[in-house]
Formats: sequence, C-alpha cells, structure tokens
Amino acid sequence: MAHSISLRLGHPDPTTLNTLPFQQAVQRVMTSSQAANALAYGNEQGNIALMDYLVKRINQEQHLNLSAENLMITAGSTNALDMIARLYTQAGDAVIVEAPSYVDSLHVLRDHGVKLYAVPMDDEGMLPDELEALLKDLASKQIKPRLLYTIPNFHNPTGITASEARRTAIVKLARQYDLMIVEDDVYRDLAFEANIPPSYFALAGGENVIQIGSVSKTIAPGLRVGWIVACAEIVQRCVDCGTTQMGGGASPLSAQIVVEFCRQGDWDTHLEHIRNLYQTRRDTMLAALDLYMPPDVTWTQPAGGFFVWLTLPENKYAAVVKRQASERGVLVASGEGFFVNPADGQHHLRLTYSFASLDDIETAVRVLAEVVSA
Repeated sequence: MAHSISLRLGHPDPTTLNTLPFQQAVQRVMTSSQAANALAYGNEQGNIALMDYLVKRINQEQHLNLSAENLMITAGSTNALDMIARLYTQAGDAVIVEAPSYVDSLHVLRDHGVKLYAVPMDDEGMLPDELEALLKDLASKQIKPRLLYTIPNFHNPTGITASEARRTAIVKLARQYDLMIVEDDVYRDLAFEANIPPSYFALAGGENVIQIGSVSKTIAPGLRVGWIVACAEIVQRCVDCGTTQMGGGASPLSAQIVVEFCRQGDWDTHLEHIRNLYQTRRDTMLAALDLYMPPDVTWTQPAGGFFVWLTLPENKYAAVVKRQASERGVLVASGEGFFVNPADGQHHLRLTYSFASLDDIETAVRVLAEVVSA
C-alpha cells in the first residue's frame, strides 16, 4: 500500500474545517469594532452572544425552556468534563461509566483519582438492570457514586444511541440514588437518520444532569469551544470556580468566531454538508464490512457520529489484528483502552469513518478482513 489509511482517530475530515464561510467569519470578527474585546479576557460565563444563540437553539432542538443562567461556555468538552470532575468529585470517590467508554474521558476521570465502575451496554445503550445491581452493591458497602458519565448519542466508541426507554430507566435510578448524570452529547448534531430520543437533561427536567456540547466535531476542534447545560446552581458553581475566575471566560476569540459563523446561518449549511459526507462514508464502511468480513465478526450500525464497533471471534485478539493491519498500512484502535478493565476489550476494534476517503475506507476494510481471516 502506497500510503497508510487511518481508521483510528475520531477526528473530523480536514477538508471540512477551513471553509470559505469560516474564513469570512474570522475576517468579519477581526475587522469589526468587537475585535479588541474578543482578544481580551472574557465574561466568566462565556461570550454573551454565543450563549444567547445556543440557548435558543438548544431550546428549539430539545424542547427545553433554558435561560442564560443554565448555560456556560467552556474550552471544549474536555475542559467541561475536567471541571465537573474537579468540582464534584474527590480522590477515591466512585464514578460510574459505560463499558466501553471514550478512552480519553476515562483518562480525565482517572486524573482526579476517582475509582471507576463500569456498566455493560447492548445495542440500546447502558443496561439499567446492571446499573441497578451495581448501585445496590455499592450502597451495601456504603459507597455513594458521585457521577454517572454517559455518551448517549452515537456513542464513542460503539456508535450506539441509547433508546428512550433506557434513558428513562436510568433517570429513574439516578433520582433514586441521588446520582448526577454527566451527559456528553458532542455527537448530537451528526444524526444521519431518525429522530434522536429525548436527552437525559430533558427527561430529568434539568434536575441533577449536566449536559456537555461542543463544536469540535461540527465546526473545528482547534477552536476549543464547548458548553455545559445545567441548573443555575451548577452553572454558577462552575463560573465561580478558581480557574474560571482567574482566566476569565473560555476562548473569547474563538467564541466570537463561532457566533459570527452561526448567526449567518453558515453552521446549519455546514452541518447539512458534513452529515451527508459522513453518512456516505458510514454507508461505504458498512457495505465493505458486509462484503469482506468473515461471518463470525459482528459490528454496530450507527445512525450518526463517527464510529463503528467491531467484535472479533474469541480466537482473534484486537491487539494482534491492530499490529498486523498496521504492518499493511491500515491503522485502527484496539478495544482495550475503552474499558475500565482492559481485558474486556481484547476482542474489539473501533473503526472511524470520518477521516478517510471512500476508496480508502473500502481498501482498509478489505485489508482488515484479510488480517482477521488469516
């Protein structure tokens, strides 16, 4: 193979980033009377114009009744999760995550010294019975979990979207056990088909849920612009924390660029383009998997996002397949890092379709199938 093909990184296609409308938005910001303000320390809660835009958009999309006090701009979703963990956990606290979950979210949570407990998933999301059994077991040991971290839509790494029934059951359990839900919803805008179920935030009436959003997958990750949606008390605690007070509002210049891009309608046009792009790539990957993979390999059928989750037969190990595929120029992510217990991922691979061309996707899947079949 003349070049390597990456199905490994969950990154947006580079050709979707520096578009002409985006360049024009940057130019308008930098030549406007607001340029100096955008380059200064910002309002601690975030760019007011962007907050107003997001509140209106989220209210419309999720059928909510948010006001400005329910939203805070963050320096991407990573900053949001790190801040939540810092403010709402202490070293040694229990935090519940999905099995599997996003490898870098597990990394962020571990950085705060928490003890992670994993709940398995199926094709409808986290299993409520397993969650309830874990909560009962922890309660019997006088352990009170502080957070439940979940990626409900087009999950990383599996691509699964949690069903409304699952979300409702999990909200009920969270209320029963006074458990805060952290809803990482950065893939919401990348839906290819069907309606997304109501958010945890909506189902809980905004009670004890923090929702995280971001433009990293849909405009540009280098902007480092995200947000949290929560009750006013939680938002105010985040605004009042030391890092926010010391540094001011998150990414003032980037936030001003985002709001300029959005107010012109460019984000919606851009979203339509990238949804079509990524849907075509997903379809190409699923068709190639159907064509080339042996019958004892299974995979998820994502309705949006970036990822397909591959399950290998028991006699095939992800680390070996990853190494052998790499030797043939195909890069994939093996499943171990996505689990609290790495051994649980030894027969899984995450495949990303967002980054590679259609021809490269088909070639990569064919090579991967040959490696698995060998």
